[in-house]
Amino acid sequence: MMNNEAKKHHEYIRVKGKFTLACNPVIFSNEEIDLLEKYGYWFEALTEGVLLPFSVEQEQFVEMAQMRKKPETRYEKLWFKYLKRKEIELKKGAVLYTSPLLKEDTFYNRNMVSTLRNTMFITMKESHRQ
Repeated sequence: MMNNEAKKHHEYIRVKGKFTLACNPVIFSNEEIDLLEKYGYWFEALTEGVLLPFSVEQEQFVEMAQMRKKPETRYEKLWFKYLKRKEIELKKGAVLYTSPLLKEDTFYNRNMVSTLRNTMFITMKESHRQ
């Protein structure tokens, strides 16, 4: 039989619905995204003290979220990864979303490679004919 606190947690998850990630999901697997979407609001509520932990596992989760212990369970590792990704994005901002631009190498560029390849091919072809 479920105690009142557990019922409160289940109801909270049901009412809140699908969690919206506040960071770029590129580093998360599909399974991790599914777990975050399902339990993200619950993890957040435990982390922020909106819901009180009623089990040892939840107490350990809260300790991890407060950075008092290292993440051990898969849920702790996932929430830690999410929190750290948000932190990095806040610090680095738009830099994470830009593609690196390569400067043109004036010593040896793509056109030079193409020209060299064609020259080598022609030379090899002519030498084979002889």
